Amino acid sequence: MLSRVANRVYWLARYMERAEDMAKLANVYANLMLDMPKGTDIVWYNLITIMDAEESFADLYEDRSETSVMSYLISDDRNPCSLFCSLAFARENARTSRDILPSEAWEVVNELYLLAKKEKDCVATRSKRYQFLTQIIKGGQRLEGMLVSGLSRNSTYNFLQIGRLLERADTTTRILDAGSLLLRSSKLKGTEGIVWMNLLKAMNAYQMYRQSMRRKVASADVIDFLLKDAMFPRAVAYCTQSIAILGERLPNSAPVAEKAKAVNCLLEGFSAKQADVKDIHDFMDRTQIALYEIDAAIADAWFNAAIG
Repeated sequence: MLSRVANRVYWLARYMERAEDMAKLANVYANLMLDMPKGTDIVWYNLITIMDAEESFADLYEDRSETSVMSYLISDDRNPCSLFCSLAFARENARTSRDILPSEAWEVVNELYLLAKKEKDCVATRSKRYQFLTQIIKGGQRLEGMLVSGLSRNSTYNFLQIGRLLERADTTTRILDAGSLLLRSSKLKGTEGIVWMNLLKAMNAYQMYRQSMRRKVASADVIDFLLKDAMFPRAVAYCTQSIAILGERLPNSAPVAEKAKAVNCLLEGFSAKQADVKDIHDFMDRTQIALYEIDAAIADAWFNAAIG
């Protein structure tokens, strides 16, 4: 496989995962705000903080209203990390990789892009926005199922999965960081279960968490589960272990495996039960840097040089 082709399918998967995760997060955050008691200081701008986008947002918007935040994250084509731009980038990568993907995969990506383009103005209305984002989520899940069941386990499949898993791990760390920061506020004391239950739902993790822990939702348990569980597909440990396994099927994989194993060693040395909010925030930053190093190793191993 040519390195430029590998790069395209890798980023196709990352952009599709990013769009789906953004849709889930926006929908679940809306539900969280409805569930919280009156007087709490949960605001829409927290989503900008989750994405580390404060400076970019300030350059484009003068207020921090729901409409401004949702426009920036969902439909603004000036924000390269918006859901719309993620789908646009995914569409271009899918279009230029049509010869190695199932034909239905291109159709799904193109349909989702056209839907997002058509519904760009729906962000101002909660009910319409919820319906639109639900369609995006279902489309992303449809695409994932199509690729898992209809694609040979070749290099294309490996790069798609590696891209999806790395993006997924990054999103998980950001959501965990957001949950711990939200609960730092004195006004949110007593709402721990509500916050973590909604954030678990954002990652389709609530039922698996309950099956694994067999007790009520608690901050430390949720953080450790979503960081270290080796069986749950959105846990960071599962994602990085799977990246190492998939990488072994490709040439020049040793640097990638080394960086993936470094993340797992980092996770093993951390316990949320013994950490305060600052410790958790600092650890999530370190984990995100370690995930970035996996991405850099992937680029050096497979995209910056020809692979046969």
